[in-house]
Parts: sequence; C-alpha cells; structure tokens
Amino acid sequence: MSFPRKQYWTGKLLAVIVLLAACSNSDPGTEEEKFEAEGQGVFILCEGNFNAGNATLSYYDPETRKVENAVFQRANDRKLGDTGQSITLHKGTAYIAVENSGIIWAIDANDFRVRGQMVTGQTEHMMNPRYIHFLSNEKAYATDLYSPYITVFNPQTMTYLASIKTEQPEAYGYSSTEQMVQYGKEVFTNCWSYSNKVLIIDSERDVLSDSITLSSWQPKSMALDARGKLWVVTDGGFSTDEESFGDNIPHLYRIDAATHQIELDQTLDTDEGGIVLATNPDATVLYLINNDVYRMNITDNHVPVRPFIQADRNERGVRHKLYGIGVNPHNGEIYVADAVDYSQSGIVRRYSADGTLIDQFRVGINPNGFAFK
Repeated sequence: MSFPRKQYWTGKLLAVIVLLAACSNSDPGTEEEKFEAEGQGVFILCEGNFNAGNATLSYYDPETRKVENAVFQRANDRKLGDTGQSITLHKGTAYIAVENSGIIWAIDANDFRVRGQMVTGQTEHMMNPRYIHFLSNEKAYATDLYSPYITVFNPQTMTYLASIKTEQPEAYGYSSTEQMVQYGKEVFTNCWSYSNKVLIIDSERDVLSDSITLSSWQPKSMALDARGKLWVVTDGGFSTDEESFGDNIPHLYRIDAATHQIELDQTLDTDEGGIVLATNPDATVLYLINNDVYRMNITDNHVPVRPFIQADRNERGVRHKLYGIGVNPHNGEIYVADAVDYSQSGIVRRYSADGTLIDQFRVGINPNGFAFK
C-alpha cells in the first residue's frame, strides 16, 4: 500500500521527545530577541521535514521588504517543533498547529512571544492538530490527522472544552479532518487521508450533522466564494504498481453550501507538488495550485488551460514544487510558497493582483502557509 507523499507515521514516542525539546530552551546560552512588528505584515509557516523537528516561522514586512526567519525560536529561545501544519490569526494572536509535536501555540502577533499552548494530553482526543477555525473569541475548532474527533477549545485560555466525534472509520491508521470553512452555522471540513468525504458540523450544537461524498479521493483544500459556493480540490489518492488507492487524478468540485449539492466536477492534471485553493479578497476569483498557479472567476465552469503564474524550473528543467498560496486580504497581493525540492530553504514570491512579480525571498524548509496582519 502506498502512503501519501507527506509520509505520516504514528511515531508517538518521537513526537513526545520533539515536543519536550520544543518546550525547553534550545540553547541555554542564548538570549531571547525582542521584536516589535507593528502594522501590516505576513507570517510564513515553514513545515520543515517530518521527524526532523525543524519547523520554523518567518515574518515579512511588505513595506520594507525585510524578512526575519526563525522568529519563533529567536523570540522564545525554543524550537517551534516538528511539522508546522497551519497558522491562523485571530484578535492579535497567531495560532500555530505543529502536527507531529501535538501542540498548538498561541503567540503575540507583534512580539512573537508565546502567550499560551495546548498539547496532546491536555485534551481527551487531540493527537496531531492540523487546522484551526474560530467560531467566536471563546470557541475554536482544531482538526486532527489521526483522531476521529475535532477538538473544541477556548483560544483565549487555551483550554479544552469538548470533542466532536466525526464518525469516520480508520484507514491505515488515519482518520483525518483537515481544513475548515464556515457557511452560516455550518462548518465544512474535508477528510483527506484515504477518504472521499466532506463533513458538515453544526457549530451551535458542536455535532456532526451531514456529509458529502465525492467521486474522487482525498479532498485536500477548500475555499468558499462570494456566492456561497464551496470549492473543493482532491489529489485523487495515490497509485503505485503494487497496490493502488484512488487514481492519482485530482478533481475540482463546486458545491452549493446551502443545499450540499455538487454542481461541478472537473478533472485536473496530476499534481507534482501541492494542490491548494485560495480566493481574492472579495472571493470572486479562485486561485488553484496544480503544478503551476491558475486563476479563474467563480462563475467559470472550467480551469483555464494556461497558467496564471508558472513554477520555476531548475537547471535540469525540473519544475519546482509549489506548496502553498496566500492572498493578502487588504490589497489582493498573491504570495506563493515554493518548496523547491523539499530539502533546501524554500522561496516565497510576492505578486501583484495582476500577476507581476514584486519580490522574492528565502525562508525555511517547506513553506506551506501564510497569515496576514
């Protein structure tokens, strides 16, 4: 059986060791640096390599074009942990889910100092947190790679509140829930690992209320547009000569969030890197990473043939691995994360809304997510 390209093994003992290292001083002889990042800025979360404990956080000032790398470690004199999965900003605090370390950090968005944390063992069911969604100032959800539960917690106190049972069967050790988007009182979440489900959570009662079954496997990214349409992209599963799971063919879906009906199902080229969705600030334009970056209006019924932004290639003509995309909600500028080859420092490219390159800079290994102040 072939496993997803991002290989996730339970390795809980190693995760505990990494977590203990992350919560202690990385070098007792160093001093914590002081930062004052007032105004607008961009956080770039760098996943690192699995089991290497080298996830990092970068911060970029668009006005001065200055980038500061490894700001979490420099501000707190401790490592971020193993496999930085997602970063979300809420009310002046950045929440970082570090999946294999089993921890959610809460850091001040201006000085990058830790203000709170929630770790595996403090909750009933959280194992490997993936993404965070805020329902209010006092309630947030955290999805999970292995646990068949969504964790409900208070983001102000970083304390556990409850668990939502997803009722998803385990497949090869996974029972994952991933990204979340909200339409009215309903929160949609995709089940990536060896699944073809989009789950629907009643956020008032904190229970699973419905689900949507897709024709393709492993829904990987979601976005909600201005018309109340939920866009979902799958990676198609993974196929090998020995055994197969899915057909390796990604699909793009448009689903009516109110009726839960699938309105569009389009096959895409097989992805070589990440496959990710994002929208412009008013959610009328959709951006899709599928080898290159494509742009389409939400009224279109197919992805354009020609890419909007092309991935770089190395000296041998091998395409770089585009791994993440973020759109600045203030001005529509597009940030593309280039993992290059998954082993060296990644590159972030900043584009204007019309696709003109403005700046590029190096960050940590495997940049995968953005958060905009």
